[in-house]
Amino acid sequence: MKKQEIQIVITLAIWLLATIYFIDCLFQTLSNLEFIGFSMLAFKPSFSVSPLVSKSRKYGESSKGRLFCGLHTPAYRVLNHVSKALLDSKLYGACVVMNSRGYHKHISYKSLFSVTISHGYSAVTIGARKIFAVDENTRTIYHIDATGRLAITDYYQDYDMTDVISQVSEAIEVLADCYVAPSVEAVEPKKIWWTLKEVRLDRPYHAPIKGRKVSVVAKYLRSSKKEVRWCVDWMDRDNPSNVRQEKGGWHTAYKVEIDGIVAWLPHSILGGLHNTPFTLKNQKACRLDVPEWWVLKNITANFVAPF
Repeated sequence: MKKQEIQIVITLAIWLLATIYFIDCLFQTLSNLEFIGFSMLAFKPSFSVSPLVSKSRKYGESSKGRLFCGLHTPAYRVLNHVSKALLDSKLYGACVVMNSRGYHKHISYKSLFSVTISHGYSAVTIGARKIFAVDENTRTIYHIDATGRLAITDYYQDYDMTDVISQVSEAIEVLADCYVAPSVEAVEPKKIWWTLKEVRLDRPYHAPIKGRKVSVVAKYLRSSKKEVRWCVDWMDRDNPSNVRQEKGGWHTAYKVEIDGIVAWLPHSILGGLHNTPFTLKNQKACRLDVPEWWVLKNITANFVAPF
């Protein structure tokens, strides 16, 4: 046998012995770790609890809440935390939120994370991984922590949700760093040119007060029985199907008391179309402008105008 062949055989033998030794050490290490209480799941992380949870739902809309509402307690702690975190980071509006239904609540952002509570069943998902779920059929809690370790336990309300909240909080932090609010371009509303379509009830015109006017405080006593009503239809010049109706009215006169003198004040002398002096807000009394000649004629001939 040649010298070169002998060297190859020796080299292969050394590699073979080294490989056998490495494999033996690996198995011995795993055996020691298992002996002192470490689970093999630490080296084989679980991906999702979804395959472990029953596919069929036990309760529904018609089921009484007392049968399953207690199963929601752990997930509610996550839901409340997520709601507050999203509000604090101003991301609540970016997520899909359903909280109006009694026993079905849900918060999610696309495929990043979701928290769901539905008639005894509850689940927390991050990406494609369902890290927490409560199976209402078996009343079992399934939980995968941040290291990938799977925990399976019978349901109890005080289950520690710290790890679940921590994992969801990390997802919200990622969302806060990456989310860009969509820009909304302000659209200028199209100007509508209203044109007269039909006069249903003619609208009287009251010209502004001419000449000198006086500001008085008039105490309202009552209105006249006679009224004036008007009604006009308008239409969009560019879209005749778009119409609006404008209407109004007033009493022809008001019985008032000014400086202890009672008199009838005609509406027509107040001037303006929408100058209705006595409304619900100032039904008792109000200050208004009236022509000086009316004051001199009806209140007192010695009335001194406060100019």
